[in-house]
Parts: sequence; structure tokens; C-alpha cells
Amino acid sequence: MKLQRLLVLALIVVASAGLALLAEEGGGLTGVNQLRFRTLDWRQNTTMESRQPGMQEPDTTEGAHRPGREPRESDVTIVFFDGLAIEEAPWEQPFPRSHIAKVIDAVSTAGARTIGLDVWLAEREPELNALDQGDDRLRDAIQRAGNVILVGPVEQTDSGPRLGLPDDYFLSVAAGVGAAELPTAFESVRDGALAFRSGFGLRPTFALAVYAHAKGIDVDSLLAQPIRTRPFGRISLPGLPTNEGWVPEDWWDEGMSATEVLIPFPIRFIGPPSSANADDPVGAFPAVGSSLIDFTTAFVPELFQDKIVLIGSGFHDSDKFRTFFFNKAPPPEWSNGSDKVYGYMFGVEIHANAVQNMMDEEYVRSFSAGTELLLLLLMAFITGGVAFWKGAGWGGAATVLSIGGLFVVSFWVWAGEVYLWPGMTLATLDARFLWLPFVTPSLSGILSYVGSVAYVSVVEGKEKRFIKSAFGKYVSPEVVAEIAERPEALQLGGQKRPLTLLFSDLAGFTTLSERMDPQDLLAHLNEYLSDMTQIVMDEKGTLDKYIGDAIMAFWNAPKDLPDHATRGLRTAVIMQRRMDALNAKWREADPDHEDLVVRIGLNTGTVVVGNVGGAERFDYSAIGDAVNLAARLEPANKSYDTLVMASQFTMDAADASAFRYRELDLIAVKGKEEPVKVYEILELAGTPLPPQREESVGHYALGLAAYKNRDWAGARDHFQAAVDADPKDGPSRVYLGRATEYVTSPPPPDWDFVVRRTSK
Repeated sequence: MKLQRLLVLALIVVASAGLALLAEEGGGLTGVNQLRFRTLDWRQNTTMESRQPGMQEPDTTEGAHRPGREPRESDVTIVFFDGLAIEEAPWEQPFPRSHIAKVIDAVSTAGARTIGLDVWLAEREPELNALDQGDDRLRDAIQRAGNVILVGPVEQTDSGPRLGLPDDYFLSVAAGVGAAELPTAFESVRDGALAFRSGFGLRPTFALAVYAHAKGIDVDSLLAQPIRTRPFGRISLPGLPTNEGWVPEDWWDEGMSATEVLIPFPIRFIGPPSSANADDPVGAFPAVGSSLIDFTTAFVPELFQDKIVLIGSGFHDSDKFRTFFFNKAPPPEWSNGSDKVYGYMFGVEIHANAVQNMMDEEYVRSFSAGTELLLLLLMAFITGGVAFWKGAGWGGAATVLSIGGLFVVSFWVWAGEVYLWPGMTLATLDARFLWLPFVTPSLSGILSYVGSVAYVSVVEGKEKRFIKSAFGKYVSPEVVAEIAERPEALQLGGQKRPLTLLFSDLAGFTTLSERMDPQDLLAHLNEYLSDMTQIVMDEKGTLDKYIGDAIMAFWNAPKDLPDHATRGLRTAVIMQRRMDALNAKWREADPDHEDLVVRIGLNTGTVVVGNVGGAERFDYSAIGDAVNLAARLEPANKSYDTLVMASQFTMDAADASAFRYRELDLIAVKGKEEPVKVYEILELAGTPLPPQREESVGHYALGLAAYKNRDWAGARDHFQAAVDADPKDGPSRVYLGRATEYVTSPPPPDWDFVVRRTSK
């Protein structure tokens, strides 16, 4: 038996690890990749730092980690083109090249080691050049500096991807050129690129070209290595993890059928977006507005001396990207006294982060596939093994602890130190920025736990039979089945799900109780509750509770019912029919019997449904705003003298064509500010009403249309006709009173037609 259990456990462990890997392969559909990147974002947020002058300390806010190593001074300074710069020229596109020339001259004079210009100089502009000599001045500035790297896009041609080169007028005097392309991101930009496929060779990206120039490296020689070794080659940079920079093997196949064109790598973001605006929160890099470049280079030349200076847009919408810092509040000491949050990051700063990674020789380091597989198997073995031999409770605890432990360790190896909380460092590790897998090992552990518990539960048939026997007398069969399948459902707790909820109340019962013998009264009540409950059960509803003569029921829990709203409405109609039959029966037995009326309110919405109560005694019930609204709609019937009132949410969720109904009003129930449109449910579709009622309903529809158009006199006449046809039509009487009043005292023009109830 033990050997069999061990073999089954081994099968579950391997299957769980395999399923987790499959989920990762299809991560775009399963959501696994989104979770993987989200946990990486959390880690990146704990090591954010500023390399601006005077801001050389890492984040010290609560919940953020203080690395044990002092941050280095930034190798990169960013010059952002700002809106003031375009005031120097009467046009905005292309960006004034005379201004770009002025910026290049200024930072070159200040001693910039390498200048990266993130502006594609696709062609010359003769007409604009005649106005301000922008092309000529820009070319002269590039030539004088002698260290300017230009950018170009990756273009698809008949012979494959090619680098779109700047106009030769500028390229001939530049120090190099690189592709400004970034890997396409689904949500946030997280990757940079090292090189891209161009024909049968590799060309550098903008970041790699800037880095190579700053380090005095021949970038063509750097990229030649993978060409010689082809499928076994990789771009080799100092500090770059060995599992990054590999050239895909199919790039060298006959016909160049590969669809990828970039060799990506995950960017270790130094910190949040930078800004040249002094009122914005502090970012990662020293940043200067281009309109103040002369002033800055004159008074703060150290920002540019021997630095890599990247120049690019700081205000164009087409060049800004979402990162994981988007909409995040800065640490208090980085807020500059404002309540602003971090916004988009401009493309030039994405390149700045990539360049700084290369200069620091510190990258995001991913685990190898083999190591990740071992971690998946280990997690699955721990959670599944404990569940097998200690039961579901201990297995659940082991799952939580192992996932929690892995989560903590993933932050430690990222930060490069072991700490209890920020500032409480216990040990420093040799390396940092290791991206320890968390999501897929956790998924593997959870799958193993679930599989193990499911297997062990096969031998728990006796327990299921006991549960069915013990609870079958007290709860609905659906709830019994749910508990039997998942005994843990007996614990307190619940789940969010959309339900259709019904509240009913028996009007006139109090008066009846005053003149009827208690035993006869109880017999009437039991017969009424029994019949109404059976209708709920016939429509596969769940009886929540009795509240005196009131009933609360709902649909779509615990069993899924896609047509739950339709079933709820049909139940209300059938309950009204049954109430008529009961009244007729009781009237036949007692000629003095006064007819009882059942008022019903229905609403549909997302609530929490589950076991509510104490550890020893609880009910399967639903709670939430949608429940409260349904409960408020039932007594709201009194105001209109109606029997069944349903919310817009229920009508939207139901097959409305299956019913005869009419719009009642736009009301805000007590305790709620948001109004909801409500309807009266008249009958099932195709069922005729009494002739006088049919006539009244027709006049009512015309009156309501006039009422909505503020034609108070016309509405009054139609509602009067409705009341004349059927004096018992409550909604027509209500609107007749309103319209009559509004003829002489109309509401203000901005009235929203909402009726706000002040009582339940």
C-alpha cells in the first residue's frame, strides 16, 4: 500500500510540474506570464534608487528594501526635449533641428563622453533649412562633437528586416547608428534589446551602440562572434547572464523564415521615470530640460563631464511607454512636496536603463530551464507529500508555508541580502538581481496539493454518505451535494459570484393572525411557505431562509445556472399565480377570508455566498449590496401598489422576451445614492391580462413616454385614461398624481427623474 501511494505521489508530482510548465508556455492565455511579470515588478520596486546628484540613497520607505551596497553614480544623463523648445521655431514637426544642434554643442562642450540622439533623421528638410539652417547646423554640431550615435527604425523589406538609416548627410559625420526598436509589450515595457537581425548579419540597437562607443569597443567586432559560430553564438557582454543574448538558431536557416528580429534581454530598471520638471517626483537619472541646456551646462557641467548623454523627447505622446512604475506614488522623500504619482516613461529613458545595465554589468539574471524544473518538482513533492501522509489540513498548511517561503526567498536573492524587514539585514549574498521563479513553482505546488487531496478523498466515501445523511434534512439537495463533494465547504468562508436574489413578504398576514385560531393560522402559514418553497426548488433555486412569513431565495449558487435571472423572474410570476390559487382555496373554506398579497423584489448582482455564522452553527447564505437592494425593492412595491418589482440588473441578465413587464421608475433606495431603474413583472410572455388591465397598461406606456419628454399635460391625460380603464392600477395612479402636480408646478429643468426613498 505504501509503495502504491508513493508511485501515485510521484505521478502527481511529475504531472503537476508538467502542467505548470504548460501553463507557462501558454502564459499569454493562462495569465501565468502576467503573474510572473507582476512579481518581478514587485521585486524591482524594492530596489529602486536615484542616481541624481544629492539623491544617492536608495528608497527607505516602509516596505521598500535598502540594498547593502552603496549605489554608484549614474553613467547616464538625460536631456529631455520640452515644450518650451519648440517656441524657438514656428513648427513642431519635425522637431526644430537648430535646437537639437544647440543641445549637442552644449553637452559636447561640457565634456560628454558619448552622445546618443534618440531622433530619427530620416531625411533633410530643405524648406525648413532655408528658414533657420537647421539641417546644416545639426550636421555641423554632430561633426564637431564626433561622438554622436544616431537611431533608425527596423524596417521590413522583401529581403528581410533592415535598419532604416538616417539621411547620409547626417550619418556620414556620426560616430555610429543603432536601432531604436523595443520588444513589443502587452502591458508594460520590461525588455530592452541588444541587437537585431539585418539580412544575414546582426546590427546593434541604440543602447548597445551607445554602450560600445562609451567603452571604446568596436561594435561590429562585438557582433561578429555569433556570426562565426552561428547557431551556437551569443552576444557576449561583461556581466550578461549566459542564458541571455543567444542568437536564435532559425535565423540562419535557408530563407530566413524566423519571425523574431530582436535579441531581447530583461531590463533591470534603475528606478522610476525621471523628469526635467522640478515639481515632479524624483526619478532615476539626472534629467535636464533642453530649453535650459545652456544654463545647466554652464553652471552644472559635472552633469555632463565624461557622461553618456542621451537626448530625446520628453513630451511627445508617441514616444512614451507604460512601465510598472506607472501611477505609483513616490516615496515621501522623493515627492518634492507634491502629491503627483509617476507617469509614463519616455523612450529615451528606457534606453538609458538598458545602457546603465551594461555599464554596471548588472542584469536581471534568470534561472536556467533545468534549475527551474527541479524547483517545480521540489515544490510539488513538498505539498503533495504532506497532503498524502498528513491530510488536507496539513497539506494546505505546507502549501501556504512553502509558497510563502519561496516568495520571501525570491526577494532576498533579488536584493542580494537576507533581511527581516527593510534596514534589518542579516546577511549579504554574493550576487543580486536573480529572478527566482515564483509563479510556476507555486502553481506546481498547488496542483500537486489538489491532486493529492483528490486522490486521498476517494477513500472518504463513508464520510460523504454521513454528510448527506446528516445534512439532507436541513438544507437543499444542491447544498448537500456541494458539501459532500467538498467537505471543507463546512468551514466558514465564501466566494464572490453573481446571483439573482428574491425577497417576498406576505401582506395582510398580521391582520389575519388577529382573528384566526393559532393552529389554523400556523396551518395557513405552513401551506403557504411549503408551496412557495417548492416553486423555488422547482426552478433550481436555493432557499436561504424564512424570516417570519418572508422568504429569501437565490439562484446560481451553489450550482451554476447560466439562466439564473430568468429563473428568478419566472419563480416570481408562478408564486403570484399560486397565491391566487391559495386565496381561492381559503376563501372557499372560509367566506370571511381576506385575500393575502405576496410582494416580491428581485435583483441580480455579485455577492459573497457561503457559510455565514459561528464555528458551531452557520447557514449557507449570501451577503452584499446586491442582497440589500433586493431586500429594499420588496417593500418598494407598496409605493406603487405592485406585486413584483425587478431591477434593471435582473432584466439585463434575464431573457426579457420571456416576460410581460413595464418600466416603473428610476429610484434610489434608502441608504443608496446611485439610482436604479425598476420594472413591474406582469406575466409570462404570451399570457393575456384581463381586458381592463390590458387597456390600462397600454395607456400607461403612452403616459410614461410623455412623462419622460416632460409633456406633463399629455402624461396626465394618458394616466387618467389608464386609471379610468383600471382603477386598481397603482403605477398609473402614482404617475397621475405626479403629472397633475407638475402641470402647475413643474420640476426644475435639471431634474434627473430619480425618486429617492427615505424609508425601506
